[in-house]
Amino acid sequence: MSIETAWVDRIAKVVDHVQSHLDEELEPEELASLAGFSLHHFHRVFRGITGESVMGFVRRLRLERAAQRLRFGRESVTRVAFEAGYGSHEAFTRAFRARFGQAPSEYRREMPAAAAIDAEVREEPLRHVLALRYVGPYEACSAAWGQMAGFAAQRRIPLDDVGLGLAYDDPDVTDADKLRYDACIPLDPDAIAALGELPPGYSARTIPGGTYAVALHHGSFETILDTYVALLGSWLPRRGVELADEPVVERYLRAPGEVAPEDQLTEVLVRLA
Repeated sequence: MSIETAWVDRIAKVVDHVQSHLDEELEPEELASLAGFSLHHFHRVFRGITGESVMGFVRRLRLERAAQRLRFGRESVTRVAFEAGYGSHEAFTRAFRARFGQAPSEYRREMPAAAAIDAEVREEPLRHVLALRYVGPYEACSAAWGQMAGFAAQRRIPLDDVGLGLAYDDPDVTDADKLRYDACIPLDPDAIAALGELPPGYSARTIPGGTYAVALHHGSFETILDTYVALLGSWLPRRGVELADEPVVERYLRAPGEVAPEDQLTEVLVRLA
């Protein structure tokens, strides 16, 4: 394994840990130890690879999650502030206004109107996938799929099953150059292990099984955000459920390159807690 691959993978491990432990105390010393760097070097390596300081990254994810909860949840602003790590409503409001340009209460009132959707609740199996991380505008994530297809052809990986995407961030909340997305193909863990050393950006991931709310999006990816809003902002709140703090799963029922944009079918899946 090259030094570049090893360092990227070690920082990716920290990024994943932060994403799944936002409700916990996240100390720089702990994160440096997780990455296998001294604290002195860790800060510089993390910034060099991600473009952000480690605690700036933590604060950004917590504020962006708070924005999503204000838009799509029913918790009070005070509760959202506390869960974002702020000890007072005032401190949260200052940080939120600095990030989004308006107070939390104003932001909540701007919830966009939701369109009608075709949705259901159903059980989904656990899925093992080979994932390729992409960071940038969602409309350009097809580059990741092109890279994945090339890698699959080179390693003789069959692409018989439908592809999956993991969307970690809300483009209405997160800056376009920081949006995170994983292009995923289902693959048996033994088959992934047999690939040996993976290039930078690739990893083995598990998409949890369980109860999911599933909405069917008809048409172009350019309008898929409307389905997200309808599912998360209208259909689910009326059912009084809680959501797992995980990325949204996109399941592509028709290969994007093989059908016209208006004929694409994509399932949007959100796991229930």
